[in-house]
Amino acid sequence: MSAMFDRRPPGPGTGPETSVEASGAEAIAAGGNIAQAFTGAGAVGLHINNVGVLAPQACPPAESVDCPPGLVNLPFRPSLFVGRAPQLAALDEASAPPGRALAQVLYGLGGIGKSTLAALWASRYSSGRAPVWWITADSRPALDAGLADLASSLQPSLAALLPQEQLTEWALRWLGSHTGWLLVLDDVATPADIDPLLSRAATGRFLITSRQSTGWRGLAQEVPLDVLSNDDAVDLFTMRHGEDPDAVELCAELGCLPLAVTQAAAYCEETVCTVREYLDDLAAHPVAMYAGKDENRDHERTVARVWQVTLDRLAEDPLTVRILLMLAWYAPDGIPRTLFAPLGNRPAVRGALGRLAAHSMIALSGETVSVHRLVQAVSRTEDPTDRHRSREAIDGARATATEALLRAVPQEVDDPSAWPVMRTLLPHVEELARRTRPEDDTEAMARLLTRTGDYMLGAGVGLAPRALGLLRRAVSSCRRLFPPDSVELLDARVQLTHAERMLTEPRQVAPLVEEVLDDCERALGPDHDVTSSARMNAYRVASLTGHHERALRLARETLAGRVRTRGEEHPLTFGARQAVILAMAETGDVHDAHALMTELLADCVRVLGEEHPETLAARAVATVLAHHAEFPVAPLIAASKVFAAMQDGGDLVAAVRGMADEVDSWGPIDIPRATEEEVAAAERTLETCLRVLGEDHADTFAAKVALAQVCAATQDERQMERAARLIEEVLSAFGDDQHLTTMMEGLLLALGTVVGEQLSLDDFQSPGLTRLFEDETARPDRTDLGDSTP
Repeated sequence: MSAMFDRRPPGPGTGPETSVEASGAEAIAAGGNIAQAFTGAGAVGLHINNVGVLAPQACPPAESVDCPPGLVNLPFRPSLFVGRAPQLAALDEASAPPGRALAQVLYGLGGIGKSTLAALWASRYSSGRAPVWWITADSRPALDAGLADLASSLQPSLAALLPQEQLTEWALRWLGSHTGWLLVLDDVATPADIDPLLSRAATGRFLITSRQSTGWRGLAQEVPLDVLSNDDAVDLFTMRHGEDPDAVELCAELGCLPLAVTQAAAYCEETVCTVREYLDDLAAHPVAMYAGKDENRDHERTVARVWQVTLDRLAEDPLTVRILLMLAWYAPDGIPRTLFAPLGNRPAVRGALGRLAAHSMIALSGETVSVHRLVQAVSRTEDPTDRHRSREAIDGARATATEALLRAVPQEVDDPSAWPVMRTLLPHVEELARRTRPEDDTEAMARLLTRTGDYMLGAGVGLAPRALGLLRRAVSSCRRLFPPDSVELLDARVQLTHAERMLTEPRQVAPLVEEVLDDCERALGPDHDVTSSARMNAYRVASLTGHHERALRLARETLAGRVRTRGEEHPLTFGARQAVILAMAETGDVHDAHALMTELLADCVRVLGEEHPETLAARAVATVLAHHAEFPVAPLIAASKVFAAMQDGGDLVAAVRGMADEVDSWGPIDIPRATEEEVAAAERTLETCLRVLGEDHADTFAAKVALAQVCAATQDERQMERAARLIEEVLSAFGDDQHLTTMMEGLLLALGTVVGEQLSLDDFQSPGLTRLFEDETARPDRTDLGDSTP
């Protein structure tokens, strides 16, 4: 204390004692180091050597002061506002608990519109009511300052008399003794900061906004805020900027976050640029665009800045920031929590995720995490002005995200037990690949792409085009990162040829398939798993190109290798047995193939169970072979000639015409009819495939084809129509860009042409097949039937 104020009255033994007394109504006595004192009904301010006497009305008790009319200090009244009907209704319909003030909290991600909604509702509430007082409450000192300002506005004379601490206390006494007021506490950092304030108010109303989503139970009624709907986001953009055909795409790119949409609209308006130009700049210059400012609003209210503030609050725990930057590389929803387990012990990781969720940066649901896509975009964008988003931090987060996914991907992705895990991880692998430049691929990324592509090729026919892109990139990265004879590069090459075989004409991919097989046998040996996969590719290409003897030899070699390395009862061995059986059937040995398939099906059921994919595949093939084994030889030979023409690129119409001529020469043929029991059995197989494998799995399509064949074999017109619908479903699912679709369309065109030559379509026996022919011949790009080269 300075000497000026250190004028303490003498005590015993230090000199003459000074007696201080007061008597009478409203009297006050002061002595020693007293700066100010109060009496009950009035106030007297005292300073040593400078005494001032004030009138009682200058500092009246808080309980006796009425609010001046129209006391409102809202910082803004939103002119642009859309949506939020449920939240507005929750605010309108809320009621206070007995004996306490009504408190509600709007919480959500920074930039999601909490303050805007609070300002709008408060402006409506202020009609005929006072005070409506807005306090920026992002810290306790800021809250105290806001309450002190309220006291000064209620009783202006206090500003010159009382320090802030006493002004704050005066305001609390006023709130506790009056009703009808609304206090808006904006951007509260933590519930603990306002708990004392809320506990002292028995009447009135608090409206709180906060990024903190936890800790409000028992303190305030929760009103969570999410992003806008797509339509509302577009409306908000249009209200500020005007209509633009690309506004829907922009709002989707911005995740319908109100601050980002408003910021983009302001930027487009102020710089006179189109939404398409904004999107292009956002992709090319994200740092500048996320930091863009609305010249008519607070420059701190930018997408980048509002989350930097949150990160600053979380920075005391580096693991929390590290996890957020890692989350930026995955798909926004359904991120498994297990990906973060290697980053620390379980309590530490759980605590870091909890802190992010508490600050509304992520959402936790069971065992998964969700994060707003714009939070991700900002978190993976380098910014030299933000200490959290350095190049080193972002590159490290991407590497950690890649390694976490690679650890999570099962070693054998063709094992059915791995499929649920892979279905969960697939969107995150694809998003990571999309967000990572190929030149930045690491060894972990190359392995991840290969293994994921392998899974996709077996999981569903519709995934094959996407798998092709991942595998081409995997091969390119492996060539850069691994030796030429490495198992990583050879595995990627095998999977790539698998994808190309599914999507391109088999004769075109055949030389590449043979080259990869030779390289695998030379570098890895004949029995390595990668070599066996390469040999299965070669078998399938040989089968599709009509080289049935070679296909049979390759299938038998693969089976022998599988038995040596995996044993006789491994699922891969059963798959190789099935390949041998199909190759035998293609060489004309249908009866023996059917007998062997019956044995294989029994073994699959015994070892793997009724619903294993190998069992389901074997059952579908057994259904097909059962009818082929009973079919007369002559029609099978004629059909094989048509199939050969389909594969060799010959004149398919001529081949079908030749088959029709042969049919005419056969005379009556006794074709076995399928029974209702056989149809029911094929239906059960398809139902099981749909339930266990899904509608896009190759074995599900095989089960559909098997059911179609059985339906057609009943020779019942309604069942034949059903068979046509099933084949149509299979072809439509494959897509126009796949070789099988092109091949089957060519066959249907040829059949339709020949049928049209021999009888009118109106007289054709199957309306379902007639519709297929009509659909194909009506296509403008399929009218030239003279050269139906598949």
